Amino acid sequence: MERAGRASTIVERLEQFAATRQAAVLIGAWGVAEAIALPVVPDVLLYLLALAAPRQAWRLFAAAIAGALAGSAVLAGLTMLDPGAARSLILAVPGIDPAMLEAAQGAVAGDDLLGFVGFGPGTPVKVYTVAWMLAGGSPLLLGLGVIVNRLTRMGPGVLVTALIGVVAPALLRRHERLVLAVYVGLWVLTYMLYFA
Repeated sequence: MERAGRASTIVERLEQFAATRQAAVLIGAWGVAEAIALPVVPDVLLYLLALAAPRQAWRLFAAAIAGALAGSAVLAGLTMLDPGAARSLILAVPGIDPAMLEAAQGAVAGDDLLGFVGFGPGTPVKVYTVAWMLAGGSPLLLGLGVIVNRLTRMGPGVLVTALIGVVAPALLRRHERLVLAVYVGLWVLTYMLYFA
């Protein structure tokens, strides 16, 4: 027999976790790490939690943005202190190469915040951060660029997964193992293609 208040399905456990402070801290910390050097985006967990707990999606998305801002500030500081070390750090991340950094430098040339706009997989925010700072861009405007990047790159995924969670919660719970298998499979495929 199940105890009261205890989740019985994977989706219910994810929903309960999404409502905790620990979930926001984890998403925020992942955002910090990804903005500096981690090659895996926080979207992997964020979208899953948004799917299971759509009411928590925007709070967790805000934590991801805050993490990206904090991580970008650290990386910007490193770039100002030692541009070569910052460049080497991001070029050591799988999937990032000199051509990507050069393209990002071109995208943000002249303090162009629209250069940060991105949809779906693409140039990581850490690359834009280093490109921006190498070009002598304002650290304050960098923060706006990071927000623009997170809103355009992560926002649509948060919206779609939260909407699915609102519209089809019973379907998600009834077929949770299939949904999770497809979800994991799509992320594995995404990263196989990205790192190829």
